[in-house]
Amino acid sequence: MTDEDDIEISPQSWEYRLVAAVVYAVEQRVGGGAGGPRTRWNGEVLAETDPDDVGGAFSDGSISVSVRHVFDRLREARDLDRPLTDYEAWLVRDAMDTLTHEAAHLMAPLRDETAPETYPYDSAATAFDEGRTEHWTKRNLDNVISDVFRDAGLDHVEDAVLAQPNLDTLPAYTPATRHLDQALAERSGLTSAEVTQKLLCADDGQRWNVAVDLVIDKHLAEPGLMPEAHRAEVRRQLVAPLRDALSGLEAVQADESLGSEQKSDEATTAAQNAVAGLDTELQRIERKYRIENAQRVQPESQRPESRLNQAVRHAQENLSPDLERLRALSDPQAPAAGAPKRRAGVTDHAPSRPDDGSRGQEATRPRPGPHAPGLG
Repeated sequence: MTDEDDIEISPQSWEYRLVAAVVYAVEQRVGGGAGGPRTRWNGEVLAETDPDDVGGAFSDGSISVSVRHVFDRLREARDLDRPLTDYEAWLVRDAMDTLTHEAAHLMAPLRDETAPETYPYDSAATAFDEGRTEHWTKRNLDNVISDVFRDAGLDHVEDAVLAQPNLDTLPAYTPATRHLDQALAERSGLTSAEVTQKLLCADDGQRWNVAVDLVIDKHLAEPGLMPEAHRAEVRRQLVAPLRDALSGLEAVQADESLGSEQKSDEATTAAQNAVAGLDTELQRIERKYRIENAQRVQPESQRPESRLNQAVRHAQENLSPDLERLRALSDPQAPAAGAPKRRAGVTDHAPSRPDDGSRGQEATRPRPGPHAPGLG
């Protein structure tokens, strides 16, 4: 729904049809066809009135676009009867970048503030969202351009526009999310493109949970280590280092004293810290569950405390002759050195050999087993 001051672009205009084509192309590229995620675009295209902004996507599903920085550049390229200069081609690419970026934002469902385990849209969430949207845009921009230029009458400038390099306008965000998505892919068995798509299409308030669920499922849930009832608490423990590491990037992005390379370095460092924190927590949690599960299924005789008692008994039964004699002197109940060791309730019945009196004290060790009552 538009405000009174909003200027709506007519649905019959060329500009409107171009935006609709980009939105549809992004939906197809992200959603992958029938059954996949769908855009929440409400069909409204507004003229961006803030001279400092080139476009935006809003909670009501509308999209705003700068006439000067986007529509005018694209219209001029359409009508030009000569080849574009490199700079003109780059301006057209930048205009398409804006449309694609805002259309990608509309692939996320509307934020549900009432859902359990919802996180605020704070500085860390901004980096996690904007960086990923920019990352997806840069990865897919060439395909979107090819999808829409012919029908928009821009096919004669397509090659020149595709030849231009990308310019990352969010250097404090994009490298961080790119690095994080790759790390999540390595820890979940998915590709980085699959991780990026899942998180791009996640509710802003649940995106952190969706991210760590990829790791939880692979390392804790599928192996049967973690009870499902523990998921919410484990999520909180794994999300915490991610949010903490990315929380300072909004200030880095806004710092005009830093160049793009410096901002990119800060983003990479933040992502590395986030991954290190995630790994530390995951290893701690996984170790805890493995120990607890082993203790539940381990026989009493194999538990650490039982093995300790067994070791003590084994040592007592294998004393050296000197220690055995010392034990006999200090403990009247202890058997004399050299005496055969008998289990309680077991009697040796084997007779001494009649032909070897010197071995009359030696007896055959009885086989373990129940002692029949009445015998002996």
